[in-house]
Amino acid sequence: DFFFFFPCPTSGMVVYGKKDELVPFDYISELNKRLSAQKGIKVEFNAVTDANHFFSKTDNVLIKVLDKYIKKEMALY
Repeated sequence: DFFFFFPCPTSGMVVYGKKDELVPFDYISELNKRLSAQKGIKVEFNAVTDANHFFSKTDNVLIKVLDKYIKKEMALY
């Protein structure tokens, strides 16, 4: 249940595992749809192909995704 996100107060990023066994993709898709409709914010969605809910054994990929996003955002300031 992502209803605590609405209204979302700030832009950001959501990273999810495509093999998440706890959060169905339909929930992520619905969250993306709702946040995309909200004016004044931009939330990027990034999937880690082989990741489960806890990013077990894919933490290196998660770190790369986060690092890339942080560097991109920091370049704006």
